[in-house]
Amino acid sequence: MRLMFINGSPRGTKSNTDRLMEHFIRGFLETEGNACRTEYLVKYRQNLQTLTEKFSAAENVIIGFPLYIDAMPGSVKEFLEVLAPFEGKINLPALGFVIQCGFPETSHTRFAARYCEKFSRRIGCRFLGAILKGGCEGLDIQPNFLTDKYFSLFNMIGVSFGKTGKFDEELLTKLARPEHLSAQNMAQIIPYINQALWDARMEKNGVLDRSFDRPFTS
Repeated sequence: MRLMFINGSPRGTKSNTDRLMEHFIRGFLETEGNACRTEYLVKYRQNLQTLTEKFSAAENVIIGFPLYIDAMPGSVKEFLEVLAPFEGKINLPALGFVIQCGFPETSHTRFAARYCEKFSRRIGCRFLGAILKGGCEGLDIQPNFLTDKYFSLFNMIGVSFGKTGKFDEELLTKLARPEHLSAQNMAQIIPYINQALWDARMEKNGVLDRSFDRPFTS
């Protein structure tokens, strides 16, 4: 099976999308005869036509991207719009998506996933499905017990896809947890996020004591 993964993150090789998908791809390649190549959308911003040609020649394509305040990056939307002329053509690749976000609730990704499914069917690609995961901001500073779980599930989904050409629904459901957070969960998680992500960075830059400044108020 041949797979092309298009990383739509503006961060390119330094993105959380790349870190997650390297485990999927490793699992996918466990099946003998499978092959995968990764393309970075950020490298094609001035020449999307080249990437669309590679898209049309592929057997299976997975497009991965983060959400920014519940919306896909503008570069991903632009690429999808450039694919419009392929609508109705034969031999288009099967198309799947990976959507991740920093918010801990995977529910934030559902609306973008619906759009991606609608887009796939409208253009005429067989829809492979969508791998969805919240809580992916700061993977480099999250505790290992969390990231190891994410990476393991991505790997298992990749293994399954490599053998069957389908995303395992049971594994997708496990990966998507938590779909929603309770008030108790929020009370536990928000202070950790504030300290680990924001306070630590402000302290590193010597501005923690100014975290509540309001420079635009008169």
